[in-house]
Amino acid sequence: MPKNLDQLRKGKEFISHAEKKGAKIRQGKGSHTVVEYNNESFVIPVHNEDLGKGLRHKIVKWFIAVGLGILALIFIIPGLFIR
Repeated sequence: MPKNLDQLRKGKEFISHAEKKGAKIRQGKGSHTVVEYNNESFVIPVHNEDLGKGLRHKIVKWFIAVGLGILALIFIIPGLFIR
């Protein structure tokens, strides 16, 4: 199992990472799961293939914003907000 946010590729990996950090997980519609943390929620699709690059980037940004991936900002995505 990958340890860093940049190594996560599938929806199940993002969900298990969020669960380990203390987020609430609940079933959404169909093959989607809702992750709730600090009164904010985000829907993550759980499909068999890897998530697309844009969707992974959006999930990582949300994890960082709510506090589920603070270390990612320092180690993984140093130029994410600087252009």
